[in-house]
Amino acid sequence: MATRRRRVGIVGLGSVAEPHLLAYQRLPEVEVVGVADPRSERRSEISARYAVPAHASCAQLLAAEKPDIVCVLTPASTHRAIVEECAVSGAHILCEKPLAVSLNDAQAIVRVCRDSHVELCYGSSYRHLPGVIAAKGIIDSGSIGAVRLVVEQMVGGCGAESYRALSPAHYPLGGPGGGGYGLVDHGIHMLDIFPWLCGSALDLVLGNGDRTGAPARPEFALLRMTNGALGQLLYDQSTWPSHLPAEGVFSEGKRWVDGRGWVGEAGGWDAGAGHISVFGDRGSLRIYHYANQLLVNRGAGPESVELSSETTPWHFGTQMRAFCADLDVGKAPACGGNEALGALRALRALYRSQSTGCWQAVSSDDDQADGSPALASTASQ
Repeated sequence: MATRRRRVGIVGLGSVAEPHLLAYQRLPEVEVVGVADPRSERRSEISARYAVPAHASCAQLLAAEKPDIVCVLTPASTHRAIVEECAVSGAHILCEKPLAVSLNDAQAIVRVCRDSHVELCYGSSYRHLPGVIAAKGIIDSGSIGAVRLVVEQMVGGCGAESYRALSPAHYPLGGPGGGGYGLVDHGIHMLDIFPWLCGSALDLVLGNGDRTGAPARPEFALLRMTNGALGQLLYDQSTWPSHLPAEGVFSEGKRWVDGRGWVGEAGGWDAGAGHISVFGDRGSLRIYHYANQLLVNRGAGPESVELSSETTPWHFGTQMRAFCADLDVGKAPACGGNEALGALRALRALYRSQSTGCWQAVSSDDDQADGSPALASTASQ
């Protein structure tokens, strides 16, 4: 139980903002006291729908509402300036992924939060999905043995002509980018939770990723953990799915659609539901993260694991609740600046491997060895 009710402000009213708002409205720990976005029509829409004051800028929100926590939900290229403004004001930060476009900016974000004595919670929201939480517990219990392989594959879409990548407002033209379910914008989640699930840091990576403004192509990443476990990512949203009608899962949650957010009704059949497979030496798991299902196979065939109903978009509430609980006891968030920097270093190394054709080390030594942006333009690779 929270010892106090915290005032929350939200900066950035894109499609992910409403799931946050919906989730926070259910939490006794927080009160959303204001939102900010430069678009007047969007401000008015959200203000009316959620009965919350709206402001044209982060500065206006901070001055008028004095929030205890600010959720930064703007494109990654704007995160540094906004976080610096909020941290100096004394507000704690929950920042969406990726933490920044460049490693230098991400380091500056971590530094300003530390120097301002505010906490930084990194928005790796997949850690708070019921299926992922339950899978972590099963892995940690040792019941599927030592993890050997973790895989996520999302291949489908409506063809190349219908494919829409994220704009240069999200990721700079010529630099790493792609669609909402690609290596940069979605895979950054996996670069955090794969090593978290395995209980081991990323060691070496090899991959191939899209760039903003370039034609879409298949993206992949191979990830080696220090304990020997291997991770694999395979993405392409510019083709068509190959699933058979009987494949898939009965979905208990909504699904994310680029540009629209979480849509669809719960309780529908999803032939191509996104999932993560975890293979141990004594069993395996399949995590349907948004469909809110988890299957475990210890040799007798797949069995369903009962999960909490707090799936999308309510996992944002679970994340905020955990952040508030940590603040109550003066504890740093379990997923903070170090985890954010680790995911960004891994992404940087993946694009470096694309240029060299060789496996690349994921190391903090890279921070000093090369001050160029983590998500640099083609010219700097």
